[in-house]
Amino acid sequence: MRALRRLIQGRILLLTICAAGIGGTFQFGYNLSIINAPTLHIQEFTNETWQARTGEPLPDHLVLLMWSLIVSLYPLGGLFGALLAGPLAITLGRPTSKYRCIGN
Repeated sequence: MRALRRLIQGRILLLTICAAGIGGTFQFGYNLSIINAPTLHIQEFTNETWQARTGEPLPDHLVLLMWSLIVSLYPLGGLFGALLAGPLAITLGRPTSKYRCIGN
């Protein structure tokens, strides 16, 4: 009986590890593709904004640096948003809906 229990626990652990690994890498890859799809548009916007404010365009290496900062800070924004969403919803109140879940 103990051997069967250990076998089941081992399989559950293996499936959990696989689900976390596959699920995590899928989300990471999806987020990278979302931020990298509009690369040229965001770089052009950054350069045009800089040029409108200063009158001179950014050199190519600085455009690339700005883009690298945007891409690297994107996950941090998601992290802080996820951490703050719950407390803000509790503090400010969740929106009420005329449609209620069954059981509420």
